[in-house]
Amino acid sequence: MVDMNYADYTIAHYHINYLDKYFKHNVFFWENFTDIDKVRKEVLKNPIRTKFCGAVISNCTAEFRLKFIDKLNKYKTVDMGGKCWNNIKRRVGNKTKFLRNYKFTIAMENSDGDGYVTEKIIQAFLAGNIPIYYGDYLVEEFINPKTFILIKGEKDIVAKIEYIKKIDNDDKLYWEIMKEKPIINETLIENIDKIEIKEFLNNIFAQDKNKAYRRDDNFYNFNPDLICQ
Repeated sequence: MVDMNYADYTIAHYHINYLDKYFKHNVFFWENFTDIDKVRKEVLKNPIRTKFCGAVISNCTAEFRLKFIDKLNKYKTVDMGGKCWNNIKRRVGNKTKFLRNYKFTIAMENSDGDGYVTEKIIQAFLAGNIPIYYGDYLVEEFINPKTFILIKGEKDIVAKIEYIKKIDNDDKLYWEIMKEKPIINETLIENIDKIEIKEFLNNIFAQDKNKAYRRDDNFYNFNPDLICQ
């Protein structure tokens, strides 16, 4: 996070409000989420998937994610196609194609964080999976909570694994979840790079430079020669 004392304006992913100084943005907005509904309809037309859960993970330093996978493996093995904990004897080249064989996928961020949502959950939906997610607890602002499994820390692990097992053994429940529409608030997502970011930037550069200045004049490192650089 940029120190707002140093910056006139900031674009980041945190759930904060600094009026016209700050624009909240997320990495996952750049994913092609518009195909998700089409993928979901195709899943509903075909027999239920027989493979349990897949994952393509390269970062082996995310301790919580690996701890969760280890516990889930005690129920059924998670097929790991990435660099981390690979158990399929090959590295997956096409992540989406690989995950299309599974009911669930591990779509957990490297850590939990305020506003930290990357492409992982969207990629899971594009593969027709039920994402098992850990990261931004406010992701439900954009994602239908009925369509994915949100893990809220260690105390949540046992209950959510039981829920995963229930879905895995109840075809009716699985189909009910797959009938739900994952993305909510589509207008915001569609416009964020076309309209709102332009408005944010235009607001900065359409102003006189001195008026565009937003830092505190009393800040200890204040230098009027660096205004709005």
